[in-house]
Amino acid sequence: MTTDETRPGRSSGRSHGRIDGRSDGRSDGRRGSGSSERPEASDREPALIGAGLRPVEDRLRRALDDEARAIAPADRLGAILADANAPGAGAGAPDRRARRWLVPAAAAALALLVAGTAWVVSRPGAPTSPPVASTPTAASTATAGRSSGTPSPGPSTSPSSVPTQTATGPTAPASSGPSAPSGTATNAPPATTTAVLPVYYLGPLVAGSDQVRLFREFVPAAVAAPATPESKALGALRLATGAVPAGSGYRAAWAGVTVESVAVGGDVITVRLSSGTTDTSGLAAEQLAWTVQAALGQSLPVRFELADGGSLVAPGHPVSSTVTRPTDALAVLEQVAPIWVDEPRRGADVTAGAALRVSGVASVFEANVEWELLRGGARVDSGFATASEAAPARGTYAFRTKAVPAGDYVLRVFATSAESGAPIAEQRVPVTAR
Repeated sequence: MTTDETRPGRSSGRSHGRIDGRSDGRSDGRRGSGSSERPEASDREPALIGAGLRPVEDRLRRALDDEARAIAPADRLGAILADANAPGAGAGAPDRRARRWLVPAAAAALALLVAGTAWVVSRPGAPTSPPVASTPTAASTATAGRSSGTPSPGPSTSPSSVPTQTATGPTAPASSGPSAPSGTATNAPPATTTAVLPVYYLGPLVAGSDQVRLFREFVPAAVAAPATPESKALGALRLATGAVPAGSGYRAAWAGVTVESVAVGGDVITVRLSSGTTDTSGLAAEQLAWTVQAALGQSLPVRFELADGGSLVAPGHPVSSTVTRPTDALAVLEQVAPIWVDEPRRGADVTAGAALRVSGVASVFEANVEWELLRGGARVDSGFATASEAAPARGTYAFRTKAVPAGDYVLRVFATSAESGAPIAEQRVPVTAR
């Protein structure tokens, strides 16, 4: 009998009737000296089976070994001929010796079946595709309870001679908030991204003046991701009604008021507030109207809703009225400041040892824009620039200062009276050179 005795840690030699790696000196009569050295399928290294099948393998080997030991080779030719000629001998006569092999043969078949099943179950499966992450959906800014939902933005039907954004603010890098693993319910905040938003603030024409106007600044802020015009408008309005920038001298006209939603539809922008304001500046409602129009990029009329059921958005502005951006240049100057600084942004870090680049919008006499750079209250540089348009139109301007050493500075851009030389409008922007 020839058996495959290849097993880790055992000899690969073959012997007749021995399966534990020991030889009794008998050669395998089925393979001649001239036979090919190419291993048969039964000579190959068997696949390693799990440790749980080792006891079955050992019992099978012992059973086969006991059967092999029970064989006593002898000259059986005479007995075989006698059995063949005995009455009842034939193809259907059972052979007692053959029956002795049924038990080990059945055991071997069972072991092979178990090993094969274990290999099929434990083999590595085909790689599966990772779960597809769902795209985060921006929260609706429509007011809860509206039957029509949030209308989609429509085309502007009220063009203005004053663009909603005359200079493009710098792009801020996007930053995602924490996200929950797939299939896991958590209370993690929604994903956000950073956007640079146009925000209008109420401030004096010059320091100490009682006359206030609207100053536009570009402010980086976190908005719901992915950013939409409505989410940007909501973020800009919340900045306009929130705390004013430190040291700016701006007026907080909407303290304690919350912006709840923004919706565009029916050729009107609807802003829902928690309540109205009592600010008496006369430009509080215009502040929010200009802000939401700039953030949306549309100069549609703005209508306000008050969640507390109040009737006044601000003194002189009932809930039933809408706020429309003026189109006449002189009427515009009654609301917005004559000088805006777009770059650098308030509190920006600039490059030390390099010139400071400045740009903005102005509506000044003969388009003459004046500027100075202050450090510790002392002037370190000054000059003039010319706007692309003279008052009452609004034009753009740009200039450079000399190289600035490291330190804290205040950039002052202003206009003076042609009669007295006194400042009539100014914008101050603090920066740090690093």
